[in-house]
Amino acid sequence: MNYVGVCFATEHGLKIVVEDSKCVQANTFIGSEIFQEYHLNDDTVAFRVDLNTLIECLTIFDGCSTNPSSTTALKLTYKEYGSPVKLLLEEGGIITDCSLRTMEVFDILDFSIPAESTTSKIILRSSDFKDILSDIDSTSDYVEFTFSEEPQFFKILTSGVAGKCSVEIPSKSEIMEQFLCNTSITVKYKYKQIKPFLKCMNISQKTLIRTNEEGLLCCQFMVQVDSHTCYLEYFCTPIVDED
Repeated sequence: MNYVGVCFATEHGLKIVVEDSKCVQANTFIGSEIFQEYHLNDDTVAFRVDLNTLIECLTIFDGCSTNPSSTTALKLTYKEYGSPVKLLLEEGGIITDCSLRTMEVFDILDFSIPAESTTSKIILRSSDFKDILSDIDSTSDYVEFTFSEEPQFFKILTSGVAGKCSVEIPSKSEIMEQFLCNTSITVKYKYKQIKPFLKCMNISQKTLIRTNEEGLLCCQFMVQVDSHTCYLEYFCTPIVDED
């Protein structure tokens, strides 16, 4: 599946947003301090680009290097509205120049859960949470999350060909770093929309999960890059019962 990402550049860094069917939104923010050099001539720059092509360019040296410990240097430039994004990659003296067509930016949904609207908030170790989600029956149509105020626990329930399966994580569990819940809530999400979490947890150290009273789910994944921290954010709307 081809995804088109909306790229926003500000003085604080680079943000990339991608949506699917207007019910899922994923974004990542790379702070300006991550880059060795970061220059921006306008207050904000925005454009759309094909993410599949962008990833192919960024990983062009994967599997080709004779030195496994070598790193790839990247220079990314964007001149003006309508111009292509240019990537210059160098590794081991080999230079590759890529040019990607950009598209006009369209309106994206404003997914957010303000602090005052948060009904549940938990923080777990990503590695442990990944192990739990990996055991979910892949034939399941949905995943049900329960955040319980009293007694305090986080529960995951699935129903597939093999039957129903549930995992309950108490608030005092060693994999739970924080548990806040002021209103008990049970919400269903499509399994295919939750599955991408696994890729995020492969590279993250911690996972923060928040919900509001409508059941909107927000997952933030903390990724350590050298001495800096980047965040991947994922919003998912719940399954609405017709009755």
